[in-house]
Amino acid sequence: MNLTERKTLTGPLVIVALFISVVATLRYAQELFLPLVFAGLLSFLLSPLVRRLERWHLGRIGAVLVTATLTFVLIGALTYLVTSQFLDLAGSLPKYRANLIARVTALKTSENNPLRLAVRTISEVTAALNKEEAAARAPAATDKARPTRVEVVETADGSVRMLMSMLWPVVGPLGNAAVVIVIAIFMLLAGQDLRDRLIHLLGRGRLRMTTQALDDIAHRIRAYLRALLLINASFGLAIGVGLYFIGIPNAVFWGLLAMVLRFLPYIGPWLAAAFPVALSMAVFGSWTQPLLVIGLFVVCELISNNVIEPWPYGTSTEISPLAVIVSALFWTWLWGGVGLVLATPLTVCLAVAGKYLPGLSFLDLLLGDKPSISPGDRLYQRLLALNEEDAGEIIEKHTREQSALSAFDDAVIPALRSIEADFRAGVLSDVARTDACHMLRQIITDLAAPIVASDATNASVLCIPASHEGDELAALMLAQVLAESGVAATVFSSTLLAGESIEQAAALAPSIVCISSLPPVSTIAARTLCKRLRARLPSARILVGLWQPDDAEFTARRMRLGKAGADETYPDLRRAAAAVVAFAACTLPPGTDIPAPPPP
Repeated sequence: MNLTERKTLTGPLVIVALFISVVATLRYAQELFLPLVFAGLLSFLLSPLVRRLERWHLGRIGAVLVTATLTFVLIGALTYLVTSQFLDLAGSLPKYRANLIARVTALKTSENNPLRLAVRTISEVTAALNKEEAAARAPAATDKARPTRVEVVETADGSVRMLMSMLWPVVGPLGNAAVVIVIAIFMLLAGQDLRDRLIHLLGRGRLRMTTQALDDIAHRIRAYLRALLLINASFGLAIGVGLYFIGIPNAVFWGLLAMVLRFLPYIGPWLAAAFPVALSMAVFGSWTQPLLVIGLFVVCELISNNVIEPWPYGTSTEISPLAVIVSALFWTWLWGGVGLVLATPLTVCLAVAGKYLPGLSFLDLLLGDKPSISPGDRLYQRLLALNEEDAGEIIEKHTREQSALSAFDDAVIPALRSIEADFRAGVLSDVARTDACHMLRQIITDLAAPIVASDATNASVLCIPASHEGDELAALMLAQVLAESGVAATVFSSTLLAGESIEQAAALAPSIVCISSLPPVSTIAARTLCKRLRARLPSARILVGLWQPDDAEFTARRMRLGKAGADETYPDLRRAAAAVVAFAACTLPPGTDIPAPPPP
């Protein structure tokens, strides 16, 4: 095994081993990481307020103390409001006792009630299974069992343990929240220092990249948290107002609960809906109010998910919807319900790391919302699969969203370059190449707009393919773009020999000749055509469409084509069409109106 093969095998193994190690560390050290993560998110959320207060000359410490005080006051006010509402609800529940008993009695007395029949069936099945187990243990029951001595011992600290068991479910979360707040305060106090240390740790030799990555993470998470807070607060407000008009008691409490539980993705809103629905069934004697409550939650959730959330979440996180769902499953498995809450911010951090670190670029590909494959490669794949319907849909969709010119430049021309490159490399057969070009010709023909008759057709424009069918297809696209601008162009077939094209061009005597060439193979043919056309049509303006990226290689080929007689060379249809339209306007009589080429 040589060194290259060893590197090819060890690279993925190292990544897998590193992934397993990180997951195991996060799984078994969650007691350490969770407070740090929550404190970091809280500091992200509060840092804009701290910076604003610093501009008011309060200083870093004063700004952090004022922010912490305002946060504590807000939390205290919400806690007092929720507690008072909850106590009021608990005090009013006995009033609904009679209605609850009536509903349960109605369910029990109804013989044909589906719930009653289901409960009866389950009870009968359970009783039958218990009888079988008792019959199996019957022989062993004949033995005389020895009496067992039981002694009750009162422990001295039994009351203390009982008190701790009652208080710990409340004291534990409060203690964790206090730890998170203290860490967040220290993070805000040492914000710039922590940032500088992190840049120094990660950015040795990569200072610019590390700074951009940290700024990107901060911007995305801060925008996401701000949008999440505003959307959940709006959701809670809508639920509270709706429940108030429906007549549900303590609507403010249920609105606040809906806002808080909605921070738990996917299941939070329905957990929040369960309590008001149950309460409406206890308070009211009809089914109208429970159905109204269910409808209120369904409508608010649909509006939030499909109307409000896509815009701020899509622009702030820049991760794909599938990545959001998969990350929610992963972080829930790793850290439980807390991981579900933290799934999106942590996934944003991973996506940014994949964007700026070359070794983790696969994370940006898997998690990011950018297209994983270019339009040209996608079109080429559909052509290789002989899927003409999907190929046409790609071009039509691009045309609807942008323009036909953009579809030609961004999708069709790159696909043609890939076809010719693979054909010359021996990867693509001549039959497959012909089939792909035939499908593209049909799609381009179907997209062709009717040519608008105008005086611009007096300008003689000729498009000549340099060599093969791909050059002809590019020339046809250029002619179609020119037709949309009111300039008619004649396109020669690629089956003509070079001499035949020259003779026919000389007979037509056009004022503008545009040679279509897909490099690298047809570049030599394009130079030959330039020389011969310049000799036969010395007064014509000769343009070359060299359909490739505008890079150093294009510049070198452009210079060689200029020496061969080309007046100008363009790398894409947009610039070539604009130039032809401008030159055609110069050859027309004064006052002729020529539309501008369509935007890309």
